[in-house]
Amino acid sequence: MIFTIPKSKILRFSHQIPASRVTKEIQGVLKEIFEVDSRALPANCASSLSPFRQSFRRRRLRVSSSSVREGEDRISLLPEPLLCHILSFLTTEEAVWTSVLSSPWRHLWKCVPRLELDTSSFASDRVCVDFIDEFLAFQGKPYYLREFKLTIDHDVFHSDVSLYEPCLGRVDMRKMERYQVENRFEQLSVDNIATPPLTLSACEALVCLKLHFVRLNEFVSLSLPCLKTMYLEDVVMPSDAAAEALISSSPVLEVLKISVSVDDAVVALRVCSKSLKSFALKGVERFYVRGRYSVLIDAPKLEHLSLMDYYHFKSFKIISAADVVKVDIDVEFGLMKGHLSETKMIYNLVKSFSGVEDMTISWTSLKFIYSSFHQMKRTPKFHDLTVLRATMCLNASPKLIPVVLESCPNLKHLTLELLIHYPEVIARLSNVLPRCLVSSLVSVEMDSPVTEITTELDLARYFMKNSTTFKKVVLRLNQSSTGEKHKPGVLEQLIESPRRSSLCQFEVIPVVTISESSIA
Repeated sequence: MIFTIPKSKILRFSHQIPASRVTKEIQGVLKEIFEVDSRALPANCASSLSPFRQSFRRRRLRVSSSSVREGEDRISLLPEPLLCHILSFLTTEEAVWTSVLSSPWRHLWKCVPRLELDTSSFASDRVCVDFIDEFLAFQGKPYYLREFKLTIDHDVFHSDVSLYEPCLGRVDMRKMERYQVENRFEQLSVDNIATPPLTLSACEALVCLKLHFVRLNEFVSLSLPCLKTMYLEDVVMPSDAAAEALISSSPVLEVLKISVSVDDAVVALRVCSKSLKSFALKGVERFYVRGRYSVLIDAPKLEHLSLMDYYHFKSFKIISAADVVKVDIDVEFGLMKGHLSETKMIYNLVKSFSGVEDMTISWTSLKFIYSSFHQMKRTPKFHDLTVLRATMCLNASPKLIPVVLESCPNLKHLTLELLIHYPEVIARLSNVLPRCLVSSLVSVEMDSPVTEITTELDLARYFMKNSTTFKKVVLRLNQSSTGEKHKPGVLEQLIESPRRSSLCQFEVIPVVTISESSIA
């Protein structure tokens, strides 16, 4: 089957897609659909598929059949619902280009229940908005829009973001399953950035909601009965009540990610959900902090909690999260240091993670927790922790590693990313043997730069010499970060050094950084 695109055809996208590519994409999707189980197709497609599937299979067995004339348009004979289903697997831009394949395809792309656009593909914001309006004009029974994704890619001086507010308001959310608006920008300062306002309404079929740098308007009532995933990144909330209602209106919500906006009106964030399993909270950058707010988490099914960026909370309470299994902590606690009441608040927060099984922690967080709590003589204990991934200063690691291991008496797997941080004084290895080192720890992986004083090798030797349960030690050495090299024979001596565990395997892997120039 051969299609040609008339040269006189003008579309509003800023670049063209070859007809051969569009045809190839359609044929590929068609092949997959004919081979898939009918139960996996939409109801309005499955009933029409059977006779065409039989024809397709016969043609696969008789490729050179004379019944298939050269250049015959067999795809256009398919029922319209099935054609729309085929186009839904293409990008919106590719689907638009099918309008020039033949006359039956002229308006078919407008019936596809999926719209995905990047404003950078259009000559201006006005052209993009007109395009969306033209598409929405064709939407309606039985072609309800089910997936909408708009990326507003602009700079602060040459874009008119206000055009998108009425446009987004015309999107029918009744049958929407996936809705995403991402506002990108080239910023000089935060105050220059325009945030398109957005009003949410009843979305009875919505499963996934992702918003980035938009401003939510107040809403009287909201119902999201099917919503399972919600990302709110730099979304400006109108009030505490609106933020809480957005979460509580989602009775089956499982994944929630919130990045605090600089302009947010929220001062008390309440995350109350009986179904929530994963929650990620990202604070604003340190230099943009304008105030402190409180956080309350009431999520009895919470399994994964992630905290990122700057800690500027007035209070942080976890009422119920009985089975938190995994925690990621990458938080700067800097300004809290020296304030006893606030240090105790952070201690209680960390203590609430005592039952976790899997933890990832950054050097900034690790340093604050162990230095501050050591002064309080209240080092936290993680009795259920079996997997720990930590970033650590190489110079401080000999002193800190035994302390950290002592906090994790049942640890099994340890991954360390060791960094050069010159202000840190070089520490000596402690003689204390943590419980997990002689009873449970089975594997250690270390990523480290090569240093002149070979601290990274001393650490590997420490683990192999003292652990009775080790099965594997992996040391990845990055020479490019420091320019240092080990003396000849040093690594060989380390490999041959005695090991307390007869089952321990030791592996040294050189990390080679490929520069862009060498790739070119």
